[in-house]
Amino acid sequence: MNYEQIRTFLTIASYRNITAAANHLYLSQSTVSNRVAALEEELGAQLFLRNKGQRNLELTGYGNAFIPIAEQFAALYKDTQAIKAQENIQTLTIAAVDAVNTFTFTELYRSLIREHPEISLRIQTHHSNEIHGLVENRTADIGFVFSRVNYPNIISRPVYRELMYLVCHKDSNCYEGMPCSELAREKEVYLNWGPDYLQWHTQYWPDDRYPLVTVNTGNMLRHFLKEKDTWGIAPMSVIRAIAKDDLAYYRLKDSPPPRICYELTGRYPNFAHTDAVKQFDHALREHIRKNSSICEFEEWMLEEH
Repeated sequence: MNYEQIRTFLTIASYRNITAAANHLYLSQSTVSNRVAALEEELGAQLFLRNKGQRNLELTGYGNAFIPIAEQFAALYKDTQAIKAQENIQTLTIAAVDAVNTFTFTELYRSLIREHPEISLRIQTHHSNEIHGLVENRTADIGFVFSRVNYPNIISRPVYRELMYLVCHKDSNCYEGMPCSELAREKEVYLNWGPDYLQWHTQYWPDDRYPLVTVNTGNMLRHFLKEKDTWGIAPMSVIRAIAKDDLAYYRLKDSPPPRICYELTGRYPNFAHTDAVKQFDHALREHIRKNSSICEFEEWMLEEH
């Protein structure tokens, strides 16, 4: 007794007709008949009544009693096949800050899903301090942050950097190489891009003057840059995602420090996910190489940073 025989029996029991069952299973009528005959021989009992001159079949008493057993057999078979399929699936949990997940890695994730169906990707968005904790307790396999915190069980490495630009309405008076002194704090759409950025920002705009509005995600910038005299600062990955015909961007004379993204991994990783992590890291390197809004990190960048 095998699954194909059971499936054929249940299909005939449903249609009560050999021709209809064969069409449903995309099999010849002879194949369907042979499967049922082989099943009846193995069971030592007749499952259907075959009356000459009648197209439809009737279940015998044994056949009726056998239906729930056959359904259980089919369900168990499908369960075992599902378990078998799951053996080849590896989960990979990525925890990253909003800008990375929303702007920089979107296409990376799509590519990984397309090219590696054996990886079940789980993407989470958190703040930097939360991401460190998730990686340390192995809830996340990999984390991506823009500010590092020293954890004894976390390995941190810089993977890419991106430049920061002035972004504004296309009809504004902003221009290439504009000094920060010409930008009014009262018209700023402010987003704190991290400790290094905050230190740079404080040099040019003291805390006793307030911005037009403060937001906490790159996606929100676009909603407040529609006025001619408003401005903000953002990395190229964000600008490309939010830029439309009414926005422009420029290099500042005194540019903010580039943003460096760090990859976090556990010192004692989940070995069941090792292959998935390797595949992701390979895809990550390719993504950084092809993405013109960011560049692969090199050691000399720390000196400039």
